[in-house]
Amino acid sequence: MERYTHWKIPVHEALVQGPQARIEVKAFCIQQLLEAASHLSSAADHSQGYYRVACLLVWPWVHQSEITLFYDRDYYLGFLGDTNSLKPERISHALALRTPAQFIEHGHDVTQPDDEVAVQWWCIGEPA
Repeated sequence: MERYTHWKIPVHEALVQGPQARIEVKAFCIQQLLEAASHLSSAADHSQGYYRVACLLVWPWVHQSEITLFYDRDYYLGFLGDTNSLKPERISHALALRTPAQFIEHGHDVTQPDDEVAVQWWCIGEPA
């Protein structure tokens, strides 16, 4: 049984990553992911088993971001995490994003020793 299905952000990498990428364009693209996730959430037939929608965002490497449909609760919890370790910081506030009312937002610092900038991983989606 599949545990998830996902779609990467459908834009050219240069639009959302690198020194030429404007923050307004990054925010616009992330907003489009959130709106698509909201439509997938409201169109779902939740009587057919476990189904949760989330946007998995990698900041500042937006081209790695995606919409994911989770069909396994434990698998989703592994992505969502127990807590929002970056709280009270919220990428939705930093980028002036409109998140669906029913979605929650968890962020984690995933910066590696060889990273040149701080890297954050955000899960914005339905509660598990």
